[in-house]
Amino acid sequence: MHNTKQDALRGVFDALRLFPFSLAVGVCSGFGILGGCVSALAALVCGAVFGCAFCPSWLTLLPVFAVTFRFGAGAGAAAILLSGVFAFLMSLLPQSARKKFSVPPVACGFLLAEAFTATALHTTDYFGIGAVGGTTLDILADYVSLGFHPNWRGILYGTIVMVVLITYPRKFKTLSKKISAAFASLLITFPLHLLLVPRVEGSPIDEVGIFSYRELFAGAFFPGKIPVQALPMLLCAALSLALLATNDQNTRSIRALSAVSLCTGVLGGVPLHTDGTARRPLSALTAAAVTVLLYLCPALSRMPVHCLAVILIVTAWQSIDWGALKKTLTGGTRSILLFVCSAALTVIAGIHYAVPLLCCLSALQYKYYSD
Repeated sequence: MHNTKQDALRGVFDALRLFPFSLAVGVCSGFGILGGCVSALAALVCGAVFGCAFCPSWLTLLPVFAVTFRFGAGAGAAAILLSGVFAFLMSLLPQSARKKFSVPPVACGFLLAEAFTATALHTTDYFGIGAVGGTTLDILADYVSLGFHPNWRGILYGTIVMVVLITYPRKFKTLSKKISAAFASLLITFPLHLLLVPRVEGSPIDEVGIFSYRELFAGAFFPGKIPVQALPMLLCAALSLALLATNDQNTRSIRALSAVSLCTGVLGGVPLHTDGTARRPLSALTAAAVTVLLYLCPALSRMPVHCLAVILIVTAWQSIDWGALKKTLTGGTRSILLFVCSAALTVIAGIHYAVPLLCCLSALQYKYYSD
């Protein structure tokens, strides 16, 4: 009985950690609330089946962002679906072969550039500028032409979220393991927004919007054409997603991940990854039930997009291994050159094209760094 209560309670805390992240990824990627909800549920239900923890992926989603921004959610969903096929094929490779896809200097350069790209893509949501583009350079060019929007409320909410995300885990180390910093930040900013802007008609900033079941039909196999010019980027995004998601995963996790990617791709969901953490079925199913209740909350439509964008920006910067970065920059000329080239290539070429190229670069340098 004690274990049953403990598993159920763990499921509640899992839902509180998963909800803000899946919502942010779904809304800011263009897949919408339903995309985030579908992915969260797929992560939890499949976690119960496979006995491990899944969660929506943010950093590996960036290649798909470029496709979705430019060609729509249908093309993005097709990339996710195809990435499941690529991931399964990669599971046929031995783990020793997959390790060649990433060496430390290249990985550090990519993560730093990825964090910068995430900041460029989502600063438009943070400040309410309305800039568009599929690459960092496109976004920066639009910033110059549009200028910053004098929207103090969005900046206020975003700044509060940023402060909470950085300080909360340090000040409340034990509590943050149960209630995530992202959820705590929403608990503060969401009521504040409702207090400052009680009526939706008077809202000067972007909000999540009404939960629409029509979003379900934005998937790859439903109405909406994918133009021929999208195919090269779509294929590269799918391959990039598979390469990023399967890095350092064992064969069992990769095959489970492939199955989940196929499900969420068809439904227009967002990509998932697994950290291999064990889960009991009751925990995962309890988390799924709580997640559904959170997504069906009527007030959810008033959630400011600014807050969700900052969650993704801070998450991107927190993904950088600063210790590994320091080691790379003190590792000699070869390491520094690889780091600089990797970061520059990611920003200039775009993440969807850069990942396969960086994997080739890593493979060429693997023997040197494995000795």
